[in-house]
Amino acid sequence: MSVIVLLHAFGSSGRVWHPQVARLGERHRVLAPDLPGHGSAAGPFSLERAVTSVREVTRAESEPVHLVAISGSVSVALLVALAEPARVAGLVLSGGTARGRSGDAVQRVMMRLMPESMIVGILKGMYAGGRPEHLDHATQDLRRAGKAAILTGLADLARLDLRARLGEISVPTLVLNGAEDKANLPPAEELAAAIPGAELRVIPAAGHIWNLQQPGLFTDTISEFIDEARRSGPGTRN
Repeated sequence: MSVIVLLHAFGSSGRVWHPQVARLGERHRVLAPDLPGHGSAAGPFSLERAVTSVREVTRAESEPVHLVAISGSVSVALLVALAEPARVAGLVLSGGTARGRSGDAVQRVMMRLMPESMIVGILKGMYAGGRPEHLDHATQDLRRAGKAAILTGLADLARLDLRARLGEISVPTLVLNGAEDKANLPPAEELAAAIPGAELRVIPAAGHIWNLQQPGLFTDTISEFIDEARRSGPGTRN
């Protein structure tokens, strides 16, 4: 039985992983913690506090964990893997980046000028994976995290640049990106090229938060990756 830690997007919560927890939990120990300032976790939020909280989760387990991250939490997973290499058995990274991008500053300025209700209105569809049945939870999670947490996350990511350290990652790594999430494809390609042995998969008809959009495929992808990593044994790469 492997331990899987599922890390949600900034502005979301651990409950976004319900489809994966339900199925993966049949064979694995599955954790979906809320990052600081999200869901039921106390704030405030920052990238540093998020990394600290996930490091604490990995240390509490008796064996190394597989980190599965989406959107901004990809950077959290990378920082945890670099800080706690002995506590991480594998990485699944979807729709994230190892560094700030040129368009992030414009996005932050625009969001800073918007009322929180407008930000929630713009993001809730994406955070629901384009699925109407998830809209209420996405709206609630965005409101709980609030404008300040979202802006803090964007600002922290803008200052980040892990490119020089990606070669230090030695665990099996799968980089994912939805084919419809075109803005995040170049960062995904960069991650896969820089992490030794990493595999890149572009998922047809998938957007950014595609674990809700295509829950069965996302879950199967994680399960197959972990099974392959276990067969390969420690110290090997996919």
